[in-house]
Amino acid sequence: MITRLEPVTEASSDWWETSRRRVFFDSHTPDWNDPNQRGNAPFPDFPVLSGVDPEKDLEVLAAAGVDSVVLFAKCQYGNAYYPTKVGRQHSALAGRDLFGEQLGAAHSRGMRVIAYYSNMWDTAQALANPDWALVPAESRGSTGRWPALCLLSGYRQLALDQVREIARQYPIDGLWSDILTAGPCVCYRCRAAFEVRYGHPIPVDRSDSGWLDLVHFSQQILADYLEEQRAVLLEERPMAALIPNFYATTFVDAVIGLSTNHLALADIGSSEGYTDWHGLGFPSFASSYIRAGVLGRPTETLVSRFVHTWDFTLRSSAQLRFEAFTVAAHGSAVSLDDQPYATGALEPEVYRRLGPVYERIDERSIWLNGFHPEPYAALYASQTSRELESLLGAPENDSIGEQSAQFPRSEPRSAASDLVAAVTGSYRSLVEAHLPVQFVDERPESLARLGDFRVVVLPDVLSVSAPEAEALRRFVEDGGGLVATGPIGVRDESGNLLPESTLSDLLGVRFGEPGRYTFPYVRLVDETLLEQLGRWLLPHYGRVRPLEALAEDVTVLARRTDPILETDESTYWHNNQPAPGPDTSDPIIVERPYGKGRVIVSTARLGNNRARLGHGAYRDLLAALVRRAAGEDPVVRVLGTHNNTELVLTTQGQVQVAHLVTGYPVLSLDLFGAPQPAAIEDVPKLSSLRLAVPEDTVSVSRVSGRGVVAMPIVDSVVEIIDLDDWETLVITRGDT
Repeated sequence: MITRLEPVTEASSDWWETSRRRVFFDSHTPDWNDPNQRGNAPFPDFPVLSGVDPEKDLEVLAAAGVDSVVLFAKCQYGNAYYPTKVGRQHSALAGRDLFGEQLGAAHSRGMRVIAYYSNMWDTAQALANPDWALVPAESRGSTGRWPALCLLSGYRQLALDQVREIARQYPIDGLWSDILTAGPCVCYRCRAAFEVRYGHPIPVDRSDSGWLDLVHFSQQILADYLEEQRAVLLEERPMAALIPNFYATTFVDAVIGLSTNHLALADIGSSEGYTDWHGLGFPSFASSYIRAGVLGRPTETLVSRFVHTWDFTLRSSAQLRFEAFTVAAHGSAVSLDDQPYATGALEPEVYRRLGPVYERIDERSIWLNGFHPEPYAALYASQTSRELESLLGAPENDSIGEQSAQFPRSEPRSAASDLVAAVTGSYRSLVEAHLPVQFVDERPESLARLGDFRVVVLPDVLSVSAPEAEALRRFVEDGGGLVATGPIGVRDESGNLLPESTLSDLLGVRFGEPGRYTFPYVRLVDETLLEQLGRWLLPHYGRVRPLEALAEDVTVLARRTDPILETDESTYWHNNQPAPGPDTSDPIIVERPYGKGRVIVSTARLGNNRARLGHGAYRDLLAALVRRAAGEDPVVRVLGTHNNTELVLTTQGQVQVAHLVTGYPVLSLDLFGAPQPAAIEDVPKLSSLRLAVPEDTVSVSRVSGRGVVAMPIVDSVVEIIDLDDWETLVITRGDT
């Protein structure tokens, strides 16, 4: 049973770190009395919003253990849910202050209130003021069903004035600032401002000269607007958290707008982690990505009550548990996205299922608050790489937009950049191998953290600046390990090819020209790797560059085997990719010592092939290389495979906490044109799992309810019996 919260009586920022059980009350509701929103409404007299009962509704949330809630001040239709003098109130409210009533009901039950505000989507204003409309680049195509607004138009001041009105009138605890990625805009205002800044016409397609200028232009417009919004919030409600919706992980084209630099303006980092968009592994990925983006400040990750987001289905209790527990284990607040019915009424079954989930998170709070990820492997995901993916990565005729973060299409990728598959495939490989992994990037504050890690993984980092190169050299000289996969540092920040890699002195190799064949094979030649991984050849999607040694201390770990033929319209091997053919002497994976550390370079794209081929051998190979470069295993290890169990290792002083989160997806159909998202229908059970702990471990306790149970340690190994989907072990270590 969750203890009832005390009523909120004063502004505070203390809750930013400790709030972990949130509901996102997703209440976009059209107003059919507005001709700009009416459309083809078959039931214009349907009593929308007639079933909203703030006292009853917020009591349902409180009983489920919710400690903070996102309530709508203004939605994507442009409707305000309070009496506004700036925008337009939803006519169904007839002057009623619904937002104010909801806020009061939430505060009286101890819940912090975050006001939702839609920025660049506002149907009412966009259609009433066509001159304010955002004009998408031709390569962007439509912005979808929502007409977007240009932030260089007169709408900008209206939006800022409305944020000021909300913050001045209501004691909000935060502002959830949404829809900051509707660009790029090529309207007459943006064209003129762009040409003044860059001295050439605005590009409309990635093949046009100056595409990266458009990327930076779009980012700057959003940054300027967000800074102004933050200034308004600080002036009117200084203790309220600004929470921009930063869903721009690697799967969002950088030209659309948000970059990691915008996260300096976020008091709480926020990312959407919907599994029906990007797979069951996405809550883990999104939570890790946003935590690194805000450099360890408080974060939230959105998960959904829906099977297909916003379709009024209801996830199983097992899947709600898996997604929420994954997010919580990573230190993020869980924000469950729920949408009321058209009348505004809640579905009570959502909260019946959610209550036990939030109770378990509340029980674990003492082992979540104040704990930080245990550093081991750092996965490099730079903003520059995202920008070069925008320029170089998309196949011809692909429109700007989003890609699948967890399951890129299973096909060879001939483009110069393949960042989505590289980063997400590498992340999943390390997670499945139970190697603690965190993201880092090129910002100085992030580079300053490199020394905390044992090994850094560079997946398809095409451009490496001088400061980045120097930080990486220092890291390896001081004893760190480096694993570089794909071509590294071979282009400048504008995408131009360089004579040699900016890291060639560290890597000890030169990247040759891409090989002739699009489906070659990786042939391990190092005896240790052969014993660990097996002696078969690994098929590889994409051409592989040979590596030319520049230093005498370079050792070859793998060479390339060519296929029997190159598939074309008239020459092919059965219905499949071509079988292996002749071996070559070309090195494609090498290692060398450097300073006190070790460098491993693989021109084979390991993470990409894990993602595109779905081949577990690439997970095992990448994990083996990471361990080899690190020179030591993580301090806590899962013994055995258990690939469906994620280990999240956190630390606080002499105490380490190991979270073990398990999910077993059920089989699903994949009908053409109607793919089903992976689902979890049952709470999994493991009969046992063995965990290796540090030699200086004093005690290991298993969290049970609100208490702990001591566990026996035998030869630095503990065995957990009858695991469910979230186990938490507390490991106390002695002085080292």
